[in-house]
Amino acid sequence: MQLDIETHDAIKRDLRALGIKLVDIAADLRCPPSLVTMVSQGRRRSKEIEHAIALRLSRDPAELWPDRYSIDSQRRRQMQT
Repeated sequence: MQLDIETHDAIKRDLRALGIKLVDIAADLRCPPSLVTMVSQGRRRSKEIEHAIALRLSRDPAELWPDRYSIDSQRRRQMQT
Protein backbone atom coordinates (compact mmCIF):
# COMPACT_ATOMS: atom_id res chain seq x y z
CA MET A 1 0.00 0.00 0.00
CA GLN A 2 1.12 3.50 -0.71
CA LEU A 3 1.69 5.93 2.14
CA ASP A 4 -0.51 9.02 1.70
CA ILE A 5 0.34 11.58 4.36
CA GLU A 6 -1.56 14.39 2.58
CA THR A 7 -4.84 12.48 2.72
CA HIS A 8 -4.12 11.44 6.31
CA ASP A 9 -3.46 15.06 7.33
CA ALA A 10 -6.63 16.25 5.59
CA ILE A 11 -8.68 13.56 7.35
CA LYS A 12 -7.23 14.49 10.73
CA ARG A 13 -7.83 18.19 10.06
CA ASP A 14 -11.46 17.59 9.03
CA LEU A 15 -12.07 15.36 12.04
CA ARG A 16 -10.45 17.87 14.38
CA ALA A 17 -12.81 20.57 13.05
CA LEU A 18 -15.65 18.33 14.26
CA GLY A 19 -14.00 17.69 17.62
CA ILE A 20 -13.16 14.09 16.73
CA LYS A 21 -9.80 12.32 16.96
CA LEU A 22 -8.65 9.09 15.36
CA VAL A 23 -8.31 7.67 18.87
CA ASP A 24 -12.07 8.27 19.36
CA ILE A 25 -12.81 6.17 16.29
CA ALA A 26 -10.47 3.47 17.56
CA ALA A 27 -12.28 3.43 20.90
CA ASP A 28 -15.65 3.11 19.17
CA LEU A 29 -14.37 0.22 17.06
CA ARG A 30 -12.44 -1.31 19.96
CA CYS A 31 -9.26 -1.53 17.97
CA PRO A 32 -5.77 -0.12 18.52
CA PRO A 33 -5.42 3.59 17.68
CA SER A 34 -2.31 2.74 15.68
CA LEU A 35 -4.42 0.59 13.34
CA VAL A 36 -6.80 3.49 12.63
CA THR A 37 -3.79 5.71 11.93
CA MET A 38 -2.24 3.13 9.59
CA VAL A 39 -5.51 2.81 7.66
CA SER A 40 -5.84 6.59 7.39
CA GLN A 41 -2.25 6.83 6.15
CA GLY A 42 -2.70 4.08 3.59
CA ARG A 43 -0.32 1.62 5.27
CA ARG A 44 -3.12 -0.85 6.00
CA ARG A 45 -6.58 -1.55 4.61
CA SER A 46 -9.75 -2.05 6.64
CA LYS A 47 -13.14 -1.38 5.15
CA GLU A 48 -14.62 -1.20 8.64
CA ILE A 49 -12.23 1.54 9.69
CA GLU A 50 -12.46 3.36 6.36
CA HIS A 51 -16.26 3.39 6.66
CA ALA A 52 -16.11 4.56 10.29
CA ILE A 53 -13.86 7.48 9.37
CA ALA A 54 -15.99 8.39 6.36
CA LEU A 55 -19.18 8.17 8.43
CA ARG A 56 -17.80 10.63 11.00
CA LEU A 57 -17.00 13.01 8.14
CA SER A 58 -20.38 12.45 6.42
CA ARG A 59 -18.56 11.37 3.29
CA ASP A 60 -18.22 8.27 1.20
CA PRO A 61 -15.04 6.20 1.66
CA ALA A 62 -14.47 6.34 -2.11
CA GLU A 63 -14.38 10.12 -1.85
CA LEU A 64 -11.65 10.00 0.81
CA TRP A 65 -9.62 7.20 -0.79
CA PRO A 66 -10.56 7.06 -4.49
CA ASP A 67 -7.56 4.86 -5.30
CA ARG A 68 -8.84 2.18 -2.90
CA TYR A 69 -12.33 2.14 -4.34
CA SER A 70 -11.78 2.67 -8.06
CA ILE A 71 -12.81 -0.08 -10.45
CA ASP A 72 -9.21 -0.41 -11.67
CA SER A 73 -7.94 -0.87 -8.11
CA GLN A 74 -10.54 -3.54 -7.45
CA ARG A 75 -9.58 -5.38 -10.64
CA ARG A 76 -5.89 -5.27 -9.72
CA ARG A 77 -6.58 -6.69 -6.25
CA GLN A 78 -8.71 -9.47 -7.73
CA MET A 79 -5.94 -10.39 -10.17
CA GLN A 80 -3.40 -10.58 -7.32
CA THR A 81 -5.46 -13.13 -5.38
